[in-house]
Amino acid sequence: MLQKLSFILFLMLIISIKPAVSQEEAATKEEKVVVEDAFACTMLIENQTISQPRKKAKEFIIHHRIGQIKKVTDLFGLYGPANIRLGFNYGITDKLMLGIGTEKYNKMTELMWKYSILQQKENGTPIFLSYYGNVVVNGRNEIYFGDDYSFTSRLSYFHQLIIGRKFSDKISFQIAPYFVHFNAVDSLVSNQAVGASAGGRYKIWNEISFIAEYSYVSPLESFTYPKDAEGNEIGEAPKPGFAFGLEKNTGTHAFQLFATTYNYIINQQNYLFNKKDYSNLLIGFNITVRF
Repeated sequence: MLQKLSFILFLMLIISIKPAVSQEEAATKEEKVVVEDAFACTMLIENQTISQPRKKAKEFIIHHRIGQIKKVTDLFGLYGPANIRLGFNYGITDKLMLGIGTEKYNKMTELMWKYSILQQKENGTPIFLSYYGNVVVNGRNEIYFGDDYSFTSRLSYFHQLIIGRKFSDKISFQIAPYFVHFNAVDSLVSNQAVGASAGGRYKIWNEISFIAEYSYVSPLESFTYPKDAEGNEIGEAPKPGFAFGLEKNTGTHAFQLFATTYNYIINQQNYLFNKKDYSNLLIGFNITVRF
């Protein structure tokens, strides 16, 4: 009798433990669900987002900037000089992306990478955190680099931490501090700077979204602009940049049409050499193809 009672109690214990274990596994599984679709693609407008292709996935990106918006006779910049960049990104793992690209202005060739440190999760981690960086080779004739030319004079570097969050089905936001360094620049320009960009996306209807961003730059204090005979500074500090526009996302493509103050495309070029403000807007577009 005692043995039967013990056996029944043992069965009851097993039955009671199993649902508890299942509930714990369900809670753990729920916590591990990564928040999806914070941003449509790897680019917001001019800046990287926390998004990146999954393992073995690929992206081809076309960046295009037409001339400055001036007047009807030049069709609001369409007849002006244009800049273009072609890029290719590949997901090494679900967390690591490598990319290459080339920009028309100054013949800039870029090797880039992005690593996902944290991912926002439902009932878990509240933010995304990614590290993005690149190294760029300036392909212009060596005469542009002065008498002390060496190959390293062509190199520049960019490092950035991207902190993002999807607040709702409609709203995503990110902020990204960065550091820029050029091995060689004109004497009227600082060769390095720090700053931060901030931007977001608001879904208007279905997969059409309003996108906007602002980028602040601060040349490092070790640099002082040369002065003329009257004591006036020669040269001009880079100006902050901003951009805004519309985005259409599909399963395989993302289309972005926007106005921007940047006529370069690679980040360090934009941040360190921008001289335009809201009165010097350009029209641009990005097309991302995923496959």
